[in-house]
Amino acid sequence: MTDMASLAFAGYLKSMMVGTNALQKRMIEIATQGDAAWFETHPDNRIRIRNAVAGEFNEDFGQAPVGMSWRSIVLEAQPGMRMRQPVALPLHIENDLSDQDLFALFMQAAGPEAKDIISRLRKVNPHSVPKPASAG
Repeated sequence: MTDMASLAFAGYLKSMMVGTNALQKRMIEIATQGDAAWFETHPDNRIRIRNAVAGEFNEDFGQAPVGMSWRSIVLEAQPGMRMRQPVALPLHIENDLSDQDLFALFMQAAGPEAKDIISRLRKVNPHSVPKPASAG
């Protein structure tokens, strides 16, 4: 390849990566908005499980083990204050586990830092956190 062709190809690859990163960020944003909407319509629930979105966690976990899929357990410690925990579950397990089972699974998979954050978030007074201005 000539230098000019190499530069053009490198530019193409970079634009593809930027486009992929933008798409990935948008997918994560949609999942996060979905979590917020779900908790808003289920005010008595503080935990849910859903299929994980590719790249939603800081760490790349790669493919789930054979016969399993990556899921996200989303814990709302206070209204609007949520944590997500990745977990690989067998494909035959539906996303309809009880809150008690989900919390036990979350705590089993969560590291010490996450457990500490949960403890601190539960102590925050939700009324001290300003509500976002409504659009409209």
